[in-house]
Amino acid sequence: MSGTAPGIGDITDKRLLIIGASRGIGLAIATRAAQQGAVVHLTARSAQAATDTAAAIATQHGARATGHGLDLAASDATARLDAVLEVAGELDALIYNAGLSHVYARPENISDADFDQIMAVNLRGPFLAARAFGARCLRQRRPGAIVFIASVAGFVGSPRLSVYAASKAGMLGLSRSLAVDWAADGIRVNAVAPGWVATDMTQGLQDNPRLHERLTTRVPMGRFAQPEEIADVALFLASDSARYVTGSVYSVDGGLLAG
Repeated sequence: MSGTAPGIGDITDKRLLIIGASRGIGLAIATRAAQQGAVVHLTARSAQAATDTAAAIATQHGARATGHGLDLAASDATARLDAVLEVAGELDALIYNAGLSHVYARPENISDADFDQIMAVNLRGPFLAARAFGARCLRQRRPGAIVFIASVAGFVGSPRLSVYAASKAGMLGLSRSLAVDWAADGIRVNAVAPGWVATDMTQGLQDNPRLHERLTTRVPMGRFAQPEEIADVALFLASDSARYVTGSVYSVDGGLLAG
């Protein structure tokens, strides 16, 4: 009797490390992965938040999940990342969702400290994580998948978000170059570029009727995305269904860039 072929996007028993997963898109990715039978290792800047999130996911979905504190803006970020990877063990995929967008200001009002902090999390962090994950795949002679959660802000000018937009554009360039470097080694690197997503980070925009209407008017589908809609694309790219996909950017924006 022949076995049943796995479904499209199947991640059953895949071992995932999701960086930045205690809320928003990252939490949706971790939850979706657990629901689909993956082994989930997740991080958050707060070790308590990471542990609590993993425990909740494990309890609610009967999943294997662990949580780890990780601040990639810290001076010893490389050592902290290595410690998380050591505990997690062999991995099939890395999904980098950690991001910072705490500055909404004209460029002349953005401080050096704000610039450095955003870049540390949004661009240096993805490089450090990918480098560490890729090096382990190479040493273990294993294939692997890396998925960066970027933004449509990496494609188009965004008022008062110059540093955030620059960091996300850099992430897109990083993902393409890493994909070329590691393609022959079986390590795939792709990015997802969400548009406006209904998370706690955008709650203020959602709660402002005039601003919400102005933003959604630019989106052909006329609404913000739900976090799960981003998660589904990220997990597809982490699955074997995307085994011939690398160096690509998937816009999940309701048609924003096409409009």
